[in-house]
Amino acid sequence: MSVEGVGATAPPSVVYLAGASRSGSTLLERVLGSVPGFVNVGELIDIPRRVARGDERCGCGEHFSECPFWVSVGERAFGGWSTDVLDHMGALQAGVARQRHIAQLLSPIRAAGFRARAAEYRGLYATLYSAVLATAGASHVVDASKWPAQALALCGSEINLRVVHVVRDVRGVAYSMQKDVERPQATHEVEKMERRSIAITAARWSVNHAETGLLRTRRIPTALVHYEDLVRDAPGHVSRVLAEVGLPPQPGWLDHVRDGEVSLGSSHGLSGNPSRFVEGTVQLRLDEAWRNHLSRRDRLIASTIGLPFGSRRDPSPSTPSATPNSAQRTEPLITVNSRLEPAAGAESPTADSGGITGMVSVVVSTRGRPELVRETLDTIVAQDYAGPIEILVIHDQEPEDQSLTARGTVDREIKVLSNRHLPGLAGSRNSGLEVAKGEFIATCDDDDLWHTDKVTRQVQLLREQPDLLVVGSGIRLLFPDRVRDWPARAARIPLSTLVHNRVKELHSSTLMMRRDTFAKAGRYDETLPHAYGEDYEFVLRVARVGQIGVVKEPLADIRKNVQSWFLARQDNNIQALEYLLTIHPELRASRRGHARILGQIAFAQSSLGRRRAALRTASKALVRYPLAPHAYLAVAQAATGLEPVIALKAARFTGRGLS
Repeated sequence: MSVEGVGATAPPSVVYLAGASRSGSTLLERVLGSVPGFVNVGELIDIPRRVARGDERCGCGEHFSECPFWVSVGERAFGGWSTDVLDHMGALQAGVARQRHIAQLLSPIRAAGFRARAAEYRGLYATLYSAVLATAGASHVVDASKWPAQALALCGSEINLRVVHVVRDVRGVAYSMQKDVERPQATHEVEKMERRSIAITAARWSVNHAETGLLRTRRIPTALVHYEDLVRDAPGHVSRVLAEVGLPPQPGWLDHVRDGEVSLGSSHGLSGNPSRFVEGTVQLRLDEAWRNHLSRRDRLIASTIGLPFGSRRDPSPSTPSATPNSAQRTEPLITVNSRLEPAAGAESPTADSGGITGMVSVVVSTRGRPELVRETLDTIVAQDYAGPIEILVIHDQEPEDQSLTARGTVDREIKVLSNRHLPGLAGSRNSGLEVAKGEFIATCDDDDLWHTDKVTRQVQLLREQPDLLVVGSGIRLLFPDRVRDWPARAARIPLSTLVHNRVKELHSSTLMMRRDTFAKAGRYDETLPHAYGEDYEFVLRVARVGQIGVVKEPLADIRKNVQSWFLARQDNNIQALEYLLTIHPELRASRRGHARILGQIAFAQSSLGRRRAALRTASKALVRYPLAPHAYLAVAQAATGLEPVIALKAARFTGRGLS
């Protein structure tokens, strides 16, 4: 659909007010709208969403369809507010300017279709803003649409955008969202402004805060103002805000702004707070009714969820980021790059490098699962691989069961040994590596099952692609009540993917490595607390030094029994996850990766009943990456008291999981 514009000679100048609902943006919008050369339009984003369709009242009191100002704007911009124009504007808005599109809006690489829609959307709003300026005879538009995604969608050469971030104490916002307030803009029936619970309001406040902060990455003029400061010293803070966005006040601009009061004329602002209908001299009084009416419990909930930004003070936009740069990142506190030398009698690589032979050593760590480990060994012995397979069963903190050797065959020899290293999976695997003779080394847990062609398929891939150090595979998840295939999503897994995604295809029961992988990346880290996530920590190091590949089809069955999430393990998990953040600076450097680990820690904390700690950690995760699923799971579990096992089980039905 083509749109006829007004043909402005320069990009329209727009002051965009961002922030959470009930944060005082309407007050600042009205004050700026009364500055000579400025025109405020309310929440312009609502035109296709509710204003035009509901024929709501403009700030001047007229219906949208009858307001001379908006009728003129529509004629200048689009030849009128036709249904086609509104439908097209609404469709573009849904496809570009929503929270779910923030990642694409920030990415330098976008799909061609999205890029085209985003450009059309900016062009449409540039046309609309230009029509507003022409109709008002003004130089600057003040748009209080608030949505960070909308501001990101408008960033571009078509619009001269400036952003003012309006922040109010999270407790004040939470209390305000409890009030029963009518929307006087509505015309057909009594309509109330949205109400939300304390926890949801605080969570949205935090997410909005984090997303608005992303606007600074677009190199646009940005200023921060607190509602509380604005009310206490309107002249000083309005002047400061204008200067910080590149519009230093001129003589006479702020004559209507005085200590304790402002003089407001009528406006054509749309949607938003009922105060947009007020005009004349307005007394400025700080609304802190929450101090008397918000319960101690509700204050605590709001403050805890909003903790990463503080309940009152936030750093200014000019404050340097706390994220360390490459020169500041801490190095791992320990070195785990002990070399794996060939064991005595180790097999040399087969002369037939084009074939799929050569000895494969399989390390199976076991403890307390005598029946399950037998099933596991049977599936390894049954491999259709043409070469020999050496199976090393390592008992950890239990006596050796030499009867397991009887399950082997001539070319599938089973050896039973004890863990001679630190107790735990990492030590057990390293004990197996010390005696392994194979050209290739694989690992398998004692409760998982291999498909018959697993070894053949993986050795073949390693032969065909010599640059691969490690190969994983798709898996089949065996839940207590269902079976689910999990094919791999990519043929190769780079470090950048591993940082923000656990990648289930690199499960310990799928991994096969070249022997020299351990010389390059080091053995398993035995100092990892309780050996939690030892396979993930290992492949992170592998990805630093070489390539990781995957056979996409499922080649292993992984038993997933939700009852294994015992609360006693959660303290161990927290320690291990915090350790991972210490020794792998790339996790902290990645917003998404850092948020994922923090979210896992938060869920472990909530599972232990540490709700305050869980909400604090989850809030930090959402600040780093607002779409972090573990963080939302932790908030839901902490807020509802739902059993952790049930919460986790429910989450597993929502998609590919919580990797």
